This record gives sequence, C-alpha cells and structure tokens, in this order.
Amino acid sequence: MNGNQLKLMMMGLMFLDHLTPLLPPQFSSPIHMLSRCVAVFFAFMAVEGLHYTRNRRKYLFRLYGWAAIMFAGNTIINTMIVKNPMYQIHNNIFLTLALGVTILALIDYAKHAHESVFKILANILAIILTVATFLGLIPAEGEFVVIPFMLLSYFFRDNAKKRNISYLIFAIPLIIMPILGLPNYSFEMIKVQLEGNSDFLFITVIPFIHLYNGEKGSNSPFFKYLFYVFYPAHLWIITLITWSLNSFS
Repeated sequence: MNGNQLKLMMMGLMFLDHLTPLLPPQFSSPIHMLSRCVAVFFAFMAVEGLHYTRNRRKYLFRLYGWAAIMFAGNTIINTMIVKNPMYQIHNNIFLTLALGVTILALIDYAKHAHESVFKILANILAIILTVATFLGLIPAEGEFVVIPFMLLSYFFRDNAKKRNISYLIFAIPLIIMPILGLPNYSFEMIKVQLEGNSDFLFITVIPFIHLYNGEKGSNSPFFKYLFYVFYPAHLWIITLITWSLNSFS
C-alpha cells in the first residue's frame, strides 16, 4: 500500500479515537488502545518525508505553520467558546512532528557537514532541543513516545529488522513504568493500569509499516494537504459538539 492509502486508514482510526467522548464509555479504552499506532505512523511518514523532500526548509515551514494554525484555533476555541477546562482542546501533533523533524534534520546535517565546528554545533542543538522537549519546556503532544520513535526510525531506516527490534526494546520501559509501585500485582490491577497507560501499544504500527511499499501515492494538492486540514478540523468540530451536548443538555 502507498503512503496516501495508509494515511487514510490511520485517519479513520484517529477519528474513531477522538470520537470516544460522544460514544458509550465502555468503548473508550478499547478504541484508545486500538489507535496507539496512529501518531507514530504519521511520525514514521514524517521521517520518510524528511528523506524524500526536495526542500527541507519548506517541509519544516509547513509543519510549523500548521502547528501555529492549530495553536491559534485551539486558543480561540478555549478562550472564546469552550471555557470549561474539561472540554477544552490542547492537541497539536503538528508541533511534535515539526520538533522531531527539526532534530533529525540537525543530526543529518551534522553527518554530512564538512566543517567540524558545524557538526558539533548541529549535534549540540539537536541534543538541546530533544532535552527541552522531554523536560516539557516545549509543550508537545506525545513527545515521550513520538520523538524517540522518530529517532529510532531515522537511525535504523535502512534495516527493517533492527528497526523493529529497537521498537520492541523501547516498548519494554513503557510497559514497566506504569506498573511500578502498584499496591499489588494482581492480573486485574496490572490490566487496568496498562489499559490506562497503553503507549506501549505503539508497536502495533509495525505491520502497517511493513504494508508501506515506499511510494507516496498521488501528488495532488488534495492528498498533500488532506491530513493538515482534517486533523484540526475534526478535532475542533468534535470539541464543539461535545461541549454543546454537555452544556445545553
């Protein structure tokens, strides 16, 4: 399957996950777990985009530009319409992808720079940006999973076996950390904890990556900007509907 086809599939899962506030509560956890592959798949495609793009500056400008649009829209909705924090929207995966691509672009620049000083500076900037993101100095959605995933996808891009093993190794601490310090380690307690902290299920993206045939698909503007438009639009609409149903019911 080409990139556009897989993106459409992921967008369907993403829509279903974000729709859970409007669905019966018993659907929330299973759908959330099912959709853990979505963000990392788009992160994988961002790494591919960095590799194939003919103009990295334009690519980064587009990601940061849509991150700014998303932030502006969220701010307007949260300050002028949905003033109840329970229903406000703070999602912005564009910013996380933009930061990840920036870090990878700096690392890639350092690998190919001829002057040692530029290599060192680029690597230092990449480290500073990574640390700042992890410390929460830059508020990015899903940064603790998406950024490491992008780094692994970049470094092992040419070796699928090593890439998959690195994903599985990365999933181990994501399983262990939520269950540390539990009052007891009964099956039910661990099950509940992992259902509520299911980031480790990002590994379900592996089969979808293997379905990817390396081709982008159609180059039409429709497919080029579909995700950029769909992502904020569907979140804003669902947020407004959820707020309206709970405010006027």
